[in-house]
Amino acid sequence: MYLCLMSNEIQLLQHVNSSIQEDTFVRLTLSKPIDSKDMLKKVIISLATIKRQSQLSFVYRHKTNDVTKNQQVQDGLSTIEDLLNNKFEIANLFTTASDYAYERSGAKSRLKQKEATFKSAPNRGHDKEKRHLIQGVEYLQLLGVLDKNGRVLKDKGDKFKQINKFVEVIESLLKNHEMVSNKDSIKVVDMGSGKGYLTFALYDYLTNQLKLDASVSGVEVRQDLIDKCNSIAKEVGFDKLQFELGYIGDYQLNKTNILIALHACDTATDDAIAKGMAANAELIICAPCCHKQIRKSMTESDGLDSLLQHGILKERQAEIVTDAIRALIMEANGYKTKVFEFISTEHTGKNLMIVGQRKKQATDPQKYLGEIDKLKKQFGIPQHYLESLV
Repeated sequence: MYLCLMSNEIQLLQHVNSSIQEDTFVRLTLSKPIDSKDMLKKVIISLATIKRQSQLSFVYRHKTNDVTKNQQVQDGLSTIEDLLNNKFEIANLFTTASDYAYERSGAKSRLKQKEATFKSAPNRGHDKEKRHLIQGVEYLQLLGVLDKNGRVLKDKGDKFKQINKFVEVIESLLKNHEMVSNKDSIKVVDMGSGKGYLTFALYDYLTNQLKLDASVSGVEVRQDLIDKCNSIAKEVGFDKLQFELGYIGDYQLNKTNILIALHACDTATDDAIAKGMAANAELIICAPCCHKQIRKSMTESDGLDSLLQHGILKERQAEIVTDAIRALIMEANGYKTKVFEFISTEHTGKNLMIVGQRKKQATDPQKYLGEIDKLKKQFGIPQHYLESLV
């Protein structure tokens, strides 16, 4: 290397190499083509981490388009040498220690050192980093989400994304919450825990990441799932995670900090919300499933007949009305609510989430009850099931 170059070019390449080794390299630009008719007008070289390895990333700026190519560092240095020797007359090297301006004209060249433009190196990240809040591997392997090497199984990609997104939601809800800042003991009940994916992830997040004294109970009607989940919890040492047999409507819920009901069918979601409010839960988190009660109750509408004459449109409208009334009932009972899509429909069709956070100050319920009456009148609904519970 450097055999065909003059001393200034050699010095420049040495500065490039040393700045890479010392992690002070910011950027190298090559410009002013030797051949003015050359379609390649400029090359911008940066350092990137690709597949956990440092590589030089070349952006070849042509007159009509840009082309990006990545090379291992040693191969990239050889490419830079070739470009300096055969293609370009100007180079500008930026490092956090100094800048270097190189210029060649015929057989003569010069290299000038300047004060550094950049005081810190840029983020070397190139690959898109995936943010995963769940760290546990063993329980996800036993639940059939990860393989023995810790990789997501092919048919569990959507489930893994859903688990992560759920924990992200929990993280945002608990951020700066006094339950966390005070390091209180937290009791969580997951109504309709199913196979336990989200229940395990929540317990893992609360105890191993937030370092809280949390006890989590999963309520489920299928004994085989209860037995399996309890066995896994015992095997991985989740001492305060338990699963028990019970129907949401019959379950005796005592003082609870967080009430979860994900994909509880039809009015079971209402049962869970009612029990959470009765227990003065700080947070009530629901992802409703099925909306049969309101759909059957929508016997007439105020000027919306054309909207509701098609089955699929009526079904979707019933979902919206059902969850809107649920949120209003929670507001009337002292909860600040949010309704949002917590994960893309490509991963699950059951993607709507209702979150209620208990307000510190009492509010006048009449405002919300009046809105509920308007919706019921407009869609010909005699009563929302949740009203009968509260």
